[in-house]
Amino acid sequence: MFKKIMRSKRGEGYIDTVVGIVVFVMILVVAINVFSFLTLKQDMDQISEELIESATYNGAFDSGFWERDSELLNQYFYYGISISAEKYYNSSYSRVQLGDTMTVEISTTTYIKGLGIFQIPVTLNVKRSGISEKYWK
Repeated sequence: MFKKIMRSKRGEGYIDTVVGIVVFVMILVVAINVFSFLTLKQDMDQISEELIESATYNGAFDSGFWERDSELLNQYFYYGISISAEKYYNSSYSRVQLGDTMTVEISTTTYIKGLGIFQIPVTLNVKRSGISEKYWK
């Protein structure tokens, strides 16, 4: 009986159609994930650009920088932030002398969607650098 069922060609077109639909849906899920990662990366680029612009204009990672950071947190999404400078003029105030490099790095973790109960984490990082535009006496 089992051999008879295996030799039968009835329903072969239906199986091909179902397999084709499953493959199409999986490709669609991958495309949607890639698109969501690209839009998230663009948002992170925008955030880091605005943060480094604020920091370089003020020449410090001061209250103006952190106020802009909190505005962006409210506007976009939660992200981790790391700041650094080539050399601090006054490290207690996080001031950076004119012409020294300042760096802002933000990161966020997201998950690949569409895999059911499986959650695969993906961490995206963006790093921006700029040169301080303020002279400290």
